[in-house]
Amino acid sequence: MADDTVPLFPQMDFSDLEEVELYEDIPSEQKWTYVMDFKARQFLKEEDGRYRRTKTYAEYLVQTAMRILNTERFQYAVNGDDIGVEKSEWPAWEDIEIKRDIEEALEVHSEIDRAEVLSMERSKNELHVRIRLVGLAGTVEMDEVIDV
Repeated sequence: MADDTVPLFPQMDFSDLEEVELYEDIPSEQKWTYVMDFKARQFLKEEDGRYRRTKTYAEYLVQTAMRILNTERFQYAVNGDDIGVEKSEWPAWEDIEIKRDIEEALEVHSEIDRAEVLSMERSKNELHVRIRLVGLAGTVEMDEVIDV
């Protein structure tokens, strides 16, 4: 019985599995994400109870950008150091620094070629921004309010 040792980690053979299509291999026009209400901090649902997906590439880009802009950089280890913005620092920053932070954070995403902050206005604990996003499969202008 002493010779019947059980390995700590199971030995698995994956040679018979078919190749899995990676997310990066999906054409940009076909990419989607779940739609989130960033004020309520919850995903939106369809009438049948399923979570709503983006229907267009433009909607996908805006939802992706909003996720980035609503993620505090360096707060979550799972995101790494290059995901998100430094919103906690914005109140002490000049507008030009906030603009740079937003554009750099958005351009880190593999689907966004260029981000340009067209206008920005501070109001109490909110930042009203208009941003042009140039994605791999199209361009969209977003006009959003971000909680600071």
